[in-house]
Amino acid sequence: MNDDNHADETPQERIAKVALYLESVKARMPAEEFETLQQAVHEMAHLLADGGEGILDAGDRENFTDDVQKEFLTVMAIVMTGRMDHQVVDMPGPDGSPGYAIVTQELANDPEELAKVREKIHHWATERETINTELDGIARASGIDTDN
Repeated sequence: MNDDNHADETPQERIAKVALYLESVKARMPAEEFETLQQAVHEMAHLLADGGEGILDAGDRENFTDDVQKEFLTVMAIVMTGRMDHQVVDMPGPDGSPGYAIVTQELANDPEELAKVREKIHHWATERETINTELDGIARASGIDTDN
């Protein structure tokens, strides 16, 4: 199969890539963290099979460490793109909260371009927060409970 054409892959081919990747993760991740990762991947597969709507419940949050989150993002990227050549990079929020992005190898190795992406994400997040605050104010003025 041509490496540049992942769109034509069957679901079975992508599942095989995920299985291969998970085997490599299993060899280097503590057992309880790997179990949490497996549970999250299982939940993700069910959500995708059911149309992609729902809430991911990966079980014990204590074991959903930064490493598990990064590996989960990698698995999601493999499932969605069919590619295994991306990287998960730290992408903190505008307030410094932890966050990650899945990017190409080229982008991960280009600090200037990565900074531009971070700036775009921060701009979007700030705009989104402003809109949410405005909507919350409108709802409260209309007598709608915004605590739900």
